[in-house]
Amino acid sequence: MAEALTTQEVVEEFLRELRNQEQHTQVLVSQSTAVKFLMARKFDVSRAIELFQAYKNTRIKEGIYNINPDEEPLRSELLNGKFTVLPGRDAKGAALALFTARLHRPDSTSHKAVLQAIIYQLDKAIESIQTQRDGLVFIYDMTNSTYGNFDYELCVKILNLLKGAFPARLKYVFIVSSPLWFRAPFAVLRLFVREKLRERVCTVKAHELAGYIPMESLPEHLGGSSQYSHIAWIQACVNSGQAGLESGDGDCVGNLLRSYSMKQPSSAVDPTTGDALNSNLGDDNSCTTNANVHNHYHRPSRTSRSPEFPRGHCQHWNGAALTQGSGVTGRGLHPPPPPQSDTPPDTPLYRKCGGGSAVTDGIAASGQRDEDGGGLEEDEAGLDVPPLPQKSSRPAPAQNLGLSPGPGPDAEQSVHMPESGGMDVTQLVQYVKKKKKKGIYQEYEEIRKEQPSGSFDYSKKPCNQVKNRYSDVLCLDHSRVKLSPLDDDDETSDYINASFMDGYKRSSAYIATQGPLPKTYADFWRMVWEQMVLIIVMTTRVVERGRVKCGQYWPLDVGRSEEHGHFVVRNVHIEMFQDFKLSHLELCDSRTGETRDVAHYLYMSWPDFGVPKSASAMLDFRGQVKQHQEAAFRAMRADWTGAPGGPPVVVHCSAGIGRTGTFCTLDICLSRLEDIGTVDIKQTVRRMRSQRAFSIQTWDQYYFCYMAVLEYAQRRRLLAPVEWSDTDPETDSE
Repeated sequence: MAEALTTQEVVEEFLRELRNQEQHTQVLVSQSTAVKFLMARKFDVSRAIELFQAYKNTRIKEGIYNINPDEEPLRSELLNGKFTVLPGRDAKGAALALFTARLHRPDSTSHKAVLQAIIYQLDKAIESIQTQRDGLVFIYDMTNSTYGNFDYELCVKILNLLKGAFPARLKYVFIVSSPLWFRAPFAVLRLFVREKLRERVCTVKAHELAGYIPMESLPEHLGGSSQYSHIAWIQACVNSGQAGLESGDGDCVGNLLRSYSMKQPSSAVDPTTGDALNSNLGDDNSCTTNANVHNHYHRPSRTSRSPEFPRGHCQHWNGAALTQGSGVTGRGLHPPPPPQSDTPPDTPLYRKCGGGSAVTDGIAASGQRDEDGGGLEEDEAGLDVPPLPQKSSRPAPAQNLGLSPGPGPDAEQSVHMPESGGMDVTQLVQYVKKKKKKGIYQEYEEIRKEQPSGSFDYSKKPCNQVKNRYSDVLCLDHSRVKLSPLDDDDETSDYINASFMDGYKRSSAYIATQGPLPKTYADFWRMVWEQMVLIIVMTTRVVERGRVKCGQYWPLDVGRSEEHGHFVVRNVHIEMFQDFKLSHLELCDSRTGETRDVAHYLYMSWPDFGVPKSASAMLDFRGQVKQHQEAAFRAMRADWTGAPGGPPVVVHCSAGIGRTGTFCTLDICLSRLEDIGTVDIKQTVRRMRSQRAFSIQTWDQYYFCYMAVLEYAQRRRLLAPVEWSDTDPETDSE
């Protein structure tokens, strides 16, 4: 048997094989870099070479040739704390990398920038011999995140990088789940995780993570006791990078990528990204070095510290943050970042430190909505003002998109008219069969990625934020419902989280609103009175899955009365149906004694997860609501001076965009189908979202609209029964 090779011989074999594959005669990477790839594959040269090639190809594919932490957008990406390496380790010594989903804004950053930041930090993390030996644990933290933070393609890229394209052993992936993880949009990611990671992945709740990782290694918001400083960690990375450059060991794959790019003209464009190749690829600051970067966290050496960075600042990255007002200076990361807490939100330390600037953080502090407009249990006491969301970019001109500026002279632009471009039911069947569920999902994704056309200024005012059930569900200024001011000096008295939405051949056919909060009950009933509302449609139960989705804003029992502001609401009579409950309410203005009748429809057959398997109950419900609205309007027509068609129907779920948008989409599409025999679901949803931003929250709601229209057509004998070849999509109905 041949004598076992020494470590040095294995390294030399790795470098020799690499030179042969790359057709180079000179050394491409340092011996220390070779050791990292070899250790990640237990010194199996062929597997280590495969890993190196995968890593190189990943960077080439993503256009990551040069990583300079001084340059934007990488600098901002490093400072925002989205991805960090924690100071603690698991029980067996593995390093802990944390990706905080709620800090990711897909509409304001690129995959390239995020991957640059991750590669830069992981390269620094594996300078530790212990990390090379014991591997890496990746924590994907979804707590308090929203659908707006989800980026499937980025998730796949990160997991592929960690699983098979980085010189560190991926020991385990912990997905700290929220209710979102089990919703339909995450079905594809769940399938990817199960197929690709298998036994390496574990889905846990935040409080369960301490059962796998020592508490002293976990941040407080994940059930631990660690008070880490991300900024201090970044400073340690920058210091380490300078030490590597000074020692001449800062190559990693920089030399290789430089040699790769030298085969191209100096002005060549990377075919995979469309970006011009950087001509100065030798300054690759993503390289690994012989130094153990973890040593710099506690005792930065004279050579590793930035000349301008004062001694004593940022010495302890696992607890002692930067001194207030001090910045990262010298070669890396300047000027100083804006003041912010280094501890994630919603923890005692975060609140104690005064973190969570509404303007700079943009993190939702109230409950997060789920796919049906519901969310986590929100604080209905209104003690804390939730921070501002950052969803809307600079809006496109409304006239260019054919969108309505809201109720007013130009509202006809967004009224759903019997225009060309729709499909009859036969064409719709063929369209759905051709697109299949995946194609309909992609169609919804196109709509979802369109930015709202308008501003959210009134909803963002600090005095109005406490009236929003969810801090990331706001009203567009041009379509918001304005209440009559109670006091000229009170700028908040005209605000309610509610939006006018046009219907088929009708302007302001609906008012889409959130489930009222106790603090907004009086505002809700004032809106109902001022808009002369006849019908209220509620598509969520007050409590679902143990969570409060909506306040009990009307009297639950017959004969009971409740007073909200200047209005007294009395429950006169209740009718029970198989799928919904109809409460006949009497609304009285206590100042004048005038009374009106209001019908309250509570739909109770929406399942706790996903969407209904059949649209039959929803179609019956819509028919009842439509019939009642028409009869009630006929009875009060003489007193009505508003838009043709009568007062708006108030529709709400929890957030006023998920089930609410689904109900309104169906009503509009079926009204058009009844009138001219065609529908245009995509255009209907787009126009609806121009007035109530983000209406229809998930692809399964969007797909449900298609299937409901076809089911309605079959019931009306406009279409023969249809057999579908594709199976039901994976949803959150387990």
